[in-house]
Amino acid sequence: MDPAILEEKYPFITREYLQGILRREQCESAITVESFKVVAPLAKGENYSSDILRVTVNYTTGSHNHRTQTYVIKVSFARDEDADLLDAYDVFKREIAVYDVVMPKVEQLLSSIGYNKRLAPVAHAIHATTIKHFVFEDLSLQGYKPVGRTAGLNFRQLELVLEKIAKFHAATAVLYSIEEESMASHHYRNISEDVPHFYPLFQNSMIACSEQASGWPTTKGKIADKLRALEKTIIAKGCRVYTRSEADFNVLNHGDLWVNNVMLKTEPNGKPTDVILVDYATGFFGSPAIDLSYLLYTSASNDVTVDDFDLLLQHYHGELVDTLTKLKYSKKVPTLLDIQIEMLRKGHNGVMFSTFLIPLRLLEDTSNADLGGLLGKTEEAIAFRKRLFSHPKYQDRMEYLLNFYDRKGYLD
Repeated sequence: MDPAILEEKYPFITREYLQGILRREQCESAITVESFKVVAPLAKGENYSSDILRVTVNYTTGSHNHRTQTYVIKVSFARDEDADLLDAYDVFKREIAVYDVVMPKVEQLLSSIGYNKRLAPVAHAIHATTIKHFVFEDLSLQGYKPVGRTAGLNFRQLELVLEKIAKFHAATAVLYSIEEESMASHHYRNISEDVPHFYPLFQNSMIACSEQASGWPTTKGKIADKLRALEKTIIAKGCRVYTRSEADFNVLNHGDLWVNNVMLKTEPNGKPTDVILVDYATGFFGSPAIDLSYLLYTSASNDVTVDDFDLLLQHYHGELVDTLTKLKYSKKVPTLLDIQIEMLRKGHNGVMFSTFLIPLRLLEDTSNADLGGLLGKTEEAIAFRKRLFSHPKYQDRMEYLLNFYDRKGYLD
């Protein structure tokens, strides 16, 4: 990265700053940073809520050994319009709470029952003032890689994600039952009557999807008309999804559980062995169906059928119940039927997001794929959305899902 750009946008990234992180991480005060290099590993359109940087640090130890370390730095947007939008949703405050408050206690709970797999990357530094940012471990050093977003997640990859999120859901439900204050930063509703900033995203997506559906064999007519009518009620439905009842089974949802936020580890033969989830910025304490519908409806590969959805939910439920039981959860443990009912009640969340996240997955040219492109009224933004929803592969998955949504009553 050009040094002038680095100094202007990220002035906190200095030799001294990185040296302090290394010294704390490795408990060695004699470490000296010799040089460092900053690159942006993600193309525009791969992340919509922050800038992601990879920093490679060359340093010497007290015994004069030359070594290299890399970190991933997540920085709040410098662009004022995007930053203002995201600040309204407290995304950095919520993610800080995950790493400062929730995750240490979740890991302690899970460790107490012998589960020591990681749910998230280690945060080496968290800064909540001035230029807000996190310094994370580089998961690629342990063999974790992003999943190819265009193909989506296959059945086995989805099983691994659901195993992890079931552990997280169970532990946060138990944590809330013994310490309600632990979820204090996660009662903010991702869709609410009070903050309308993202309303156009959902409304425009319904209209755009209906326009495409009107030309597809099995969705033209009735289903396309329902989508068009949904534009008027979709916000009210979304608000109900993010309305929590204390009488229900509630968990801390990841909140943005789709393929872009899954890091996958595989064996040399390609067999998936583990996943770690990243980007806990939009967590919400509420129905587990918020995460489940979001993941299954936005990120399943085309060969994952709606019958597979039931098998995957059954797999999730088994992991959830096993973990709740081992952690001696004091309240009613949800049955599989309870989870399926929640999917009917709250699964509209996945419907809302799938209409535009599936085409975003498919998009090859992401040069205009930012919040401005998704929400704006400029000619460039309008042209971007037209190109987004007219992607030739959009029909392959969306037509199939729309028929499923219709059978479930989501479109009424």
